[in-house]
Amino acid sequence: PWDTTARTGLRLLNPGSPTDRRRQPFCTYMTAETRAGTLREVRLHRLEKG
Repeated sequence: PWDTTARTGLRLLNPGSPTDRRRQPFCTYMTAETRAGTLREVRLHRLEKG
């Protein structure tokens, strides 16, 4: 997963995968909160093996 901002200001998010962790140690997903058309908060969540 990654979260980066391009030089143009474009925010690029890759949430990873909640079902297939590939080469990552944890399965992950992101939530994004917007208000009035503006991105306010992005959170990366990881899922423990169950």
